[in-house]
Amino acid sequence: MPDTTATWRTVDDDVVRGQQRLIFVRERDHHVLTTLRVYADGVVIWQWTSSDFDGLRAAFDDGTLTLAPPEDSEIIVSGTAAGPASLESWLAPEQVIADLADEVDRLNDRPDSSGRCRDALIAYAAEPSRSNLEIVRERYHAVPEHQRIYMLGDMDRNDVPVRILLAEPGETIPARRPDRTLTVTPRAREQALEYFRRRERGVAESRERDTADGPETAIAVPLQVGGHVYPQGWPDPPGLEVLQIDYPAPVVHGGREYPTVMHAYWALSTDDADWRDRIAAAVRGFDARVTAEKAPRRDNWPAVRLGVMAALLRDKFDRHPAMARRLQETGDARLIYTDGGPRYWSSRGTNWLGRLLELVRSELAGR
Repeated sequence: MPDTTATWRTVDDDVVRGQQRLIFVRERDHHVLTTLRVYADGVVIWQWTSSDFDGLRAAFDDGTLTLAPPEDSEIIVSGTAAGPASLESWLAPEQVIADLADEVDRLNDRPDSSGRCRDALIAYAAEPSRSNLEIVRERYHAVPEHQRIYMLGDMDRNDVPVRILLAEPGETIPARRPDRTLTVTPRAREQALEYFRRRERGVAESRERDTADGPETAIAVPLQVGGHVYPQGWPDPPGLEVLQIDYPAPVVHGGREYPTVMHAYWALSTDDADWRDRIAAAVRGFDARVTAEKAPRRDNWPAVRLGVMAALLRDKFDRHPAMARRLQETGDARLIYTDGGPRYWSSRGTNWLGRLLELVRSELAGR
């Protein structure tokens, strides 16, 4: 794995995860050791520059960024040291860029280049066709070269089983030890195939143990909740619309009744009594949110807003059994809240509303 550490930044109140590593940036006649940060949304940042992967590649090309400054150039480690140094990097810029692209995949919970190659290897081991082998070849060469021995095998074999499969019978390839070679035979290819079959069986057994209490994730097909506007009135009878926080369903908080969860949430976001009354009196939930945008926020609102929303949703479904049944009818589906409001709550960001609805649904089922 590349030598990176976790980092993050906020975008519209959402936390965007990232990874960072050290890099040298050129400043006039010297180079400064700084951090190069990459985020799940593909943004790349160094010092005061925010860019993308194209910008990162251009910065390496023109010398703005470097892994090892030219010999005897002045380098500065801020607050620690300065002076000439002779450094040598075992990586090339393209390898670093490939590593960071893999980081973006992992930050988004997607298979990285090694994961995609492993998937292709398992498919080829199950069906050793020429077309499947070509997919393996393409994906193998997409894995950063310095990562292949760590990611596509084990400590004893490294990536030798993959290279055996990619070679032709009779071809000689380097063995695990650089001073040795091996000749690929049909038997060696079959052993390599069996190696990946055993690995897949081991993974399946491990997955079965890990999921003894049920699936690790919700079902693959999500349900879309929210984001629907009905100027002519809500559907009758309603469907998933009842799960929206602006659906007419009175809730009570602190002894006061509000027309909807949305009214209550935004009213509780301010300590100003007059603003709270105006928000609570809004005709629709949307109007309550728009009104609240002008109101002063409670000082501790970011710290308490998640708990407030959870309490309001619990109250809503406790008070309205038919709506609670509709929520439970969604089973264990992942609930994606598609709303045009704050990204914090919707699928455009961290989908906290969808996640809280799943929590309340589980609590209802547990009763």
